[in-house]
Amino acid sequence: MSLFQQSFEIWQSGGVLMLPLAALAFVIYWTALDLYYQFNNGRLLKASPAALPTWVEKPAKADGGIREILEFCHTGTSSLDELQNRFQEVQAAHLPRIDRRIHFLTILVSAAPLMGLLGTVMGMLATFDGLTSNIGRTIELVASGISEALITTQTGLVIAIPGLVMIYLVQKRRNNLQMLFVRLESLSMQAFEQRGGAVA
Repeated sequence: MSLFQQSFEIWQSGGVLMLPLAALAFVIYWTALDLYYQFNNGRLLKASPAALPTWVEKPAKADGGIREILEFCHTGTSSLDELQNRFQEVQAAHLPRIDRRIHFLTILVSAAPLMGLLGTVMGMLATFDGLTSNIGRTIELVASGISEALITTQTGLVIAIPGLVMIYLVQKRRNNLQMLFVRLESLSMQAFEQRGGAVA
């Protein structure tokens, strides 16, 4: 028997919840990968920390999204408060949207083992139903119910564990992005004070 046939038989033994579990897995991994690769937009996290002071001094030399951020925050800024407000606007444009998607992803990952647990309950109900039946197929019905209970539980965990790892990686990149914004703001304020209120 081929691996595909074995996998298909296991899939069938999982019962009716296997399709919702598959759909949930697709949404979880699609959301996580999409969110993870969104951080590459503008190449913000690829910036070298050593280059940041130079870029703050001369925003035209900065790469991609960092140049846009610095030009937005520096152009026409006349006070430290205004400079700080502009950096807060930049953070408000990026971080809340990311935080909402991370929260959504966390809910989905939490739902996977719960859906597996629902399959366990359904499988145990099928098992008890098999024990009370008198149609001569008791062992087959009991085995089918236990199989459904175990497979759905395992599938829920197999979906959730990689999902938790993805949440950790996405959260780490989100925190790195926030640290980058804070660093750019700090360097810009220092440059502003050194120039006596003039921003490049």
